[in-house]
Amino acid sequence: MMAALATTAMTLGELLGSVPAEISGVQVTDLVTDSRQVRPGAAFLAIQGERSHGLEYLEEAVRKGASVILFEPNHETKMELVPGIGDEPSLSLAVPDLSSRLGELAQKFYGLVERGPKLIGVTGTNGKSTVANLVAQAQTLRGNPCAYVGTLGAGIPPQLEPQELTTPDCLNLHKKLSSFKADYAALEISSHALAQDRIAGLRFDTAIFTNLTRDHLNYHGDISQYQAAKARLFHLKGLRHAVIFTDDPFGLTLMDGLTESINQIGISMRSNACLQGAVTDLGLDGITVQISGTLVKGGLKSSTDYVINSPLIGDFNAENLLLALGALRSWDVPIKEACEVLSCCKPLPGRMEVLVGGAPHPTVVIDYAHTPAGLERVLEGLRSFTDGDLWCVFGCGGERDIGKRASMGGIAARLADHITLTDDNPRSEDPGAIVADIRSEIIDHPDVWIEHDRTRAIQQTVSRASNGDVVLVAGKGHEAWQWIAGERRAFSDQAVVRAALGGQA
Repeated sequence: MMAALATTAMTLGELLGSVPAEISGVQVTDLVTDSRQVRPGAAFLAIQGERSHGLEYLEEAVRKGASVILFEPNHETKMELVPGIGDEPSLSLAVPDLSSRLGELAQKFYGLVERGPKLIGVTGTNGKSTVANLVAQAQTLRGNPCAYVGTLGAGIPPQLEPQELTTPDCLNLHKKLSSFKADYAALEISSHALAQDRIAGLRFDTAIFTNLTRDHLNYHGDISQYQAAKARLFHLKGLRHAVIFTDDPFGLTLMDGLTESINQIGISMRSNACLQGAVTDLGLDGITVQISGTLVKGGLKSSTDYVINSPLIGDFNAENLLLALGALRSWDVPIKEACEVLSCCKPLPGRMEVLVGGAPHPTVVIDYAHTPAGLERVLEGLRSFTDGDLWCVFGCGGERDIGKRASMGGIAARLADHITLTDDNPRSEDPGAIVADIRSEIIDHPDVWIEHDRTRAIQQTVSRASNGDVVLVAGKGHEAWQWIAGERRAFSDQAVVRAALGGQA
């Protein structure tokens, strides 16, 4: 097992190259862009952010013991030593284009390209968390510890520490990866991270594409810019393998744009591919996927040789399992062994998480579905093995893509027998306006109920449903908080559901 990398210090001369002689020997023990993370000896890199410049937080950085302030000047200039900035005495160095050099500096400081774990990056609208976590779980089960970094946290499964962003900022991502005692790491790569170069300076061995549907258009502007952000992962220098779900039209576009040097592993549920899957059984207790394709031909001895029997539920998880299988094959894991370890991987919290309370209660499923496509696939999956009524409790996030709200309302109206509209993370937006947007496409539905208090919404929906019914609580999944009126409050769908089921789940 690879030991965790531990950079204790580097001089400014080693880090930046040519610097004024009088400061070339200054020792740097960390690199940070957030003044709250400054520790004695750290270099505080003050760059222009979306809302403010890092220099606005100079006082805090100096007070906490920053050894040097590296700042991005607002005008063209050469690298120069500045006696002090503002009222705080500081060793300050103007570094032109500092923000574009973060990856270079992080790579030099943490040395991940030469000594770090082998990286897989997973991008797409839905399924990133599941695929990346399955890869990390499977490799770890094989005796090769594999770190995971994503929406669920960071660490070697099952030990994950929460983090604020799906993909941390560039410096923190390098630092986090250098801290793992692992030879492998599977990362969720969000479109924001790609657009903002948060993965700069990292060398990916394998890139994975899950699917692409509407999301984050409030940030990217339109679907073409969203697609362009996702595509950046597949054009990174040094990429060796691309695992792509080709049933998605954009997956075919990505495949066509790959250079000849990249090994292509196509994944499909509908047509011939390197790895093709067929769902042979599914229910609330799991899914069975039969594997075929060009990557298994020649070694196939019987029709049951390559089967994944997974506790994950929903036919869409067959795609996630196949993508994880493709990732393991890119790391030369024998296919039979890969199928066996994927069969042993556990479901993720808040991803089609089933809570059964027993009579007289319904079965409750908690899922992170927060996009139109995600909600549709989950409801369709639950409908296929629900004998009773299907109930849906959901809302939409505030200060996010407004255009998807009505669509999600229409999907719920088409697929659910009963709908409860509630608050998700309204943030600073008016919750009533969010629900009104969702409600606009729910037309002539027999049972639509609005309850903004999410706890009451879940409790009363569960109490109204009968044994044999299925209740979907969608949108927040694993999250243990709610953002309401700009304030983060502790909240867990799981805790509320378990209480509503009488503590039996």
